[in-house]
Amino acid sequence: MDCLTPCLTLGVPVSTRFFILGKTGSLYFNKAGSLLDAVTELTSFLGRMPELPEWLLGGAVLGVQGGTDTMLSRYRQAKAFDIPVAGIWIQDWSGKVDMEFGQRVNWDWRWDPRWYPDLDKVIKNLKQDGVRVLAYINPYLRQNGDMFKEAEALGYLVRNGTGDVYLQRSVTLMFGSVDLTNPSAYSWYKNIIKTNLIGLGMGGWMADFGEYLPVDAVLHDGRSGLEGHNEWPVLWAKLNREALEETGQLGEIVFFTRAGFSGTSKFTTLVWNGDQNVDFSPADGVRSSVYGTLSLAVSGVGLSHFDIGGYTTLADLGLTRSGELLLRSAEMAVFTPVFRTHEGNQPKANAQWYNNNTISSFARLAKQFALLADYRKFVVQQVSRAGVPAQLPVSVVYEGSPSPYSQFLFGSDLLVAPVCQENVQDLWVSLPVSRGYDWVHLWTRTSYTGGQTILVPVPLGQPAVFYRSDSAFRQVFDSLTTTTHTKRLAPELGFLPSPGRKWRHS
Repeated sequence: MDCLTPCLTLGVPVSTRFFILGKTGSLYFNKAGSLLDAVTELTSFLGRMPELPEWLLGGAVLGVQGGTDTMLSRYRQAKAFDIPVAGIWIQDWSGKVDMEFGQRVNWDWRWDPRWYPDLDKVIKNLKQDGVRVLAYINPYLRQNGDMFKEAEALGYLVRNGTGDVYLQRSVTLMFGSVDLTNPSAYSWYKNIIKTNLIGLGMGGWMADFGEYLPVDAVLHDGRSGLEGHNEWPVLWAKLNREALEETGQLGEIVFFTRAGFSGTSKFTTLVWNGDQNVDFSPADGVRSSVYGTLSLAVSGVGLSHFDIGGYTTLADLGLTRSGELLLRSAEMAVFTPVFRTHEGNQPKANAQWYNNNTISSFARLAKQFALLADYRKFVVQQVSRAGVPAQLPVSVVYEGSPSPYSQFLFGSDLLVAPVCQENVQDLWVSLPVSRGYDWVHLWTRTSYTGGQTILVPVPLGQPAVFYRSDSAFRQVFDSLTTTTHTKRLAPELGFLPSPGRKWRHS
């Protein structure tokens, strides 16, 4: 197969060393007149992502767990606070198992009616209310589960060097991998998705993992796990995509992946940035989701998002989610393609959107997301039709302008500088050199000439966001400040501001 590793240079002399494992593949070189042209041509070459379903663009996807009663209780709670809900994501639809790391989803991919009684009816009723239910699946099967036993009997699982099923461990969960290089196993697993997810009426799912392939595994096509490792997540995305296309659901159902390689963008419908820590740490916390998004963008993946509030929680070590982290994360998600929450792997240890001291603030942020639906639709269309990623590093579009790594463009008209540290009152923002227009501060409507670095207030709920003064969506942007949805959020929370400090706000 071809060796495809995107490499984007910055207009300066560079040397690049390539290492190819196994047989020599093909190397592709191209040049473009600008960095943006290089990115769009790369998306054309690797494959552009389809437009997201319109139902996803104007409401929150609420991650909840715990069974039918809890699911519906959370939904009623969200409606009571006027939260626009696009979907309810129940990753534990197949049941749960208790583990030291926290509760884990049962990796046996069928609806568990004991855990979610009447789920089939609930899915239909919620869809009539304009809300989709989303689920979870990965390419692995829990040892001793019914699907594991069936796949083992059929010879559909990845083998080890002695010819036995290659058992792997995820914390304390033992599992086997469906061999995606086996055409029969591939079709069998695709039919599971068609029957157990699409057939049940799911509006989408997290197609998790795709990277857990041991290097010493033996695949059906004769390759080692090391040789097949990079292609593995592409095959996983392709399988999910074919399930949609073969049932006529592409454009209506969405699945989101996290692992990938060159070519993943041709098959996946959405990416998410993996399991961030529930904190502000730069390497693994909320800021890393920005870095991940922008790296994906220049690698040809135009649509990505993240778990609002992060995922990885280690309560015994003091790693738990604060209300501030949850809401700072949510305010950043307002200016992204998808607004989806996650309770984390230890929900009881984390601040949640449905807690009394966060739900009103979260509701206002979800409404802000909904108010941007028309602009978001335009941005998503540009991904599919023109190959322009929804979020981009500033330097790709405004070459030569100062561009801190944590700032990004959301579409062509919005500049976003999210707050990625705790207890921040003001933020320095570098405005790109403008081309016949000013940058308008979203919350105060103050205009600034491009090329400046300015200090702006960033009270909770109002990250540093600017729009182009010539934007055709100016009225859409202004709607965020002409409603009651933007009133200051900090007073609802018991931890802001810090003693002796004052909030600066517009």
